[in-house]
Formats: sequence, structure tokens, C-alpha cells
Amino acid sequence: MMSRFRIILFSCLLVTKAVAQETLTVEEAVAIALERNYDLKIAKNNTELADVQASTLNSGYFPTVSASSGVNYSDENQNVQFLDGTTTAVDGAVTESYNASVTAEYVIFDGLVRKFTHQNNKENLNLVKLQERQQIENSIISIYEAYFNTAFQKRVVDNLKLNVENSKDRLDRAGRKLKYGQGTKLEELNAQVDLNNDSISYIEAFRDLNNLKRNLNLLLGRNVSTDFEVNTEVFFKPEMDKQFILEAAERENIQVLLANQNLLLSDLDIKINKAQFLPKIVGSGSYRWNESQNPPTSFALQNEAYGVNLGLSLSWNIFNGTNATRVKTAKITKKNREIELIKAKEELVTDVLNSYETYSIAKYTLEAETDNLETNELNFERTQKQFSLGQVTSLDYRQAQINLFNSRNNYARSKFDLKIAELNILQLSGKLVN
Repeated sequence: MMSRFRIILFSCLLVTKAVAQETLTVEEAVAIALERNYDLKIAKNNTELADVQASTLNSGYFPTVSASSGVNYSDENQNVQFLDGTTTAVDGAVTESYNASVTAEYVIFDGLVRKFTHQNNKENLNLVKLQERQQIENSIISIYEAYFNTAFQKRVVDNLKLNVENSKDRLDRAGRKLKYGQGTKLEELNAQVDLNNDSISYIEAFRDLNNLKRNLNLLLGRNVSTDFEVNTEVFFKPEMDKQFILEAAERENIQVLLANQNLLLSDLDIKINKAQFLPKIVGSGSYRWNESQNPPTSFALQNEAYGVNLGLSLSWNIFNGTNATRVKTAKITKKNREIELIKAKEELVTDVLNSYETYSIAKYTLEAETDNLETNELNFERTQKQFSLGQVTSLDYRQAQINLFNSRNNYARSKFDLKIAELNILQLSGKLVN
């Protein structure tokens, strides 16, 4: 039963190895996400919407022009008594009237509401652009984390595959030694149990790898069943200076930029509400034409009028409790946003220092794990030779095998952890998108 299980397992290994798959780099993954990710599509649409609202056509600086026309027809029976006492009756008295007009209206002065509202729309566009950038940064970090988790799991699968191959070699050696009377049945059974456990671990790790691939495909906005290989190589930037990062973060960190932009919008909100107290002057002009055909009972059988009409109106909302309340509310909101800005700056310094310490420890950890990996590879190589010569026990061989497996995983994990720490610093300093 166990032999058949191992044959099926290694057949799967060979098939998996034989099928060529597309290699997806992390840069390609980010590019695909920027084009297809659903959250980013929504963020881009929000930016387009804010751009429309900030356009000159929505500024209120253009006049409103309208045209209208109409036709009226009536057919009535009329009995009319005039002032001189005479009367007349007309059956089928027809009245026809026609009219047409073009009217233009323009706000000459509105207390600067229009000016500040247009500025507010433009600054809101800048806010939405910052929010889109924030979404892009968060998506990039999510893609990197998902990609490197997949890459780490790929390393685990590869390491377990080597474990299975080494355990199979150990079982074969134990079987030959038992056959020639140089080993024990217990050694063969232990080797068989270890191979069984390694095989199960390999299958479970392969399942986890496929799950991570599907999750990454979902983030990329493509078919979740799309298969691919990941690149487990990682390249790091040169050593980053802590003071430079702090200074860059104060200027370009997205959270601070958003807090500053919200504060600016609060200022404009106060100005808009204060401007409501000033008078409003509206000018209007129209060209109108009217014509009517009247029955004999009317004083005029035909009437036509046309010409230009001009007007100027002034309105002044001398007191409005609602406007006063809005001004007070806007001032309180501004105070809150000033506090939010101070808080964002203080949190930023904390986050940068914490992230930089994490980054420094991750660098040290990677260096240490690199040394550990070299040591364990050398130790396993020597143990493997000694085991083939019968100079160490199978337990010693198994322990060296486990140590090498753990060391390989720890090295891979520390490599990807350092890259994530580096990316977090870049995000905090506002350099991630660049």
C-alpha cells in the first residue's frame, strides 16, 4: 500500500515538473492589479467623477439660457354683453395664440459663494486623487504580501519535495541494509514512517500553494483558476537612512497629505457658509414674441408683440439661523481636522521608527539565517556521507534532515519579511508608487 502511494506521489511530481507554466513576476502582478483590480477601478471612477464636478462647466460662472414656445387653440360658443348694453352671440368663436422666447440669466454677484464652491470642487478633486493614490499603495502592498506568501509557500513545497526524495533514499538504504543483514526492521519502519509523514506534508503544502495562487489571482482581478509559477528571487534596495525617511515622510506620506487636504477643505467650507450672508445680484434678459388671432367678440381681432426685456434683481438674506449654524459647525469641523493633522504627524513618526526598527532586525535576521543555512547544508552533506558509510544512526540523519528543512524555510521567510519591511518603509515615506 505504501509503495503504491509513493509511486502515485512521485508520478504527480513528475507531471507537475513536466508541465510548463507561465512565470509571473511581482512587477507583472502589480501591473495587472493596477489595470484589473476591482477596488482600483472604483477609485479611478471616483477620480473621474470628481474631475467632472470640478470642471468649469460646473463652476456657476456661465449664464443659463433657455428657450420656450407654445400654441393655444380654443373653439367656444360665446355670449358677450358690452358696456353700452349691446349683446352679441357667436357660435364657434375660435381663438389662436402663439408665443416664443429666449431667456438668459446670469448671477452677477453671489457673495463669492460661486468662487469658493469652485475652489472647493477643485480641492476635492485633489483629495480624491490622494485617496486613489492611497488605494494604489494599499493594493500594491497587498499584492506584494500575497505574492511573497505564495513565493514562500513555493519554497516550502520545494523543500518538502527534497525531504521526500531524501526520505525515500533513506528508506531504500534501510531496505538494502536489512536485506544484507546489516540493518534492523525497526530502522526500515522508522524510515517508512518518516517518508509517509513527509509525503503528507508535501501534499498539504502543495494544496496550500494552490489556495494562495487562487487568492492572488482574485486580487489581480483575473480568473482564479489561472495557473502560474512565481519567482522566488528577491532584490533589495541599498541601505535606507532613517533621517532621510523621516523627512520624506513628513512631506509625502499619504496620511499627512490627506489630513492637510481635509483641513484646506474645511477652510473653504467656512468661507462658503460665510458668503451666504452677502447679497445676491442676478441679471436677466429675454427676447419674446407673442401673436394671437381673436374672435369678433374681442376688442382686437389680432394682436402681435415682440421685443427685448431686461431685468436686474437683488436679494439679501439678512438673517438665517441655519447659515449661522453651518458656519459654527464648519469651524468646529476645522478644529477636529487640525487635531487629526497633529495626530497623523505624531503617528507617522511612531510608524516610521517602528518600521525602521523592524527593517533593521529583518536585515540582521536574514544575515543570520544565511549563515545558518550554509552551516546546515554543510552539516547535512557530511551527515549524509557518514550515514551512507554507516557512521551515524538514522536518527542523526533524520535530525540533520529536519534542521536543513527548517533552515531553508527560515531563510526564505526572513528574505521575504525583509522585502515587506522595506516596502512598508517606502510606503510611509511616500516613495512606494514611484
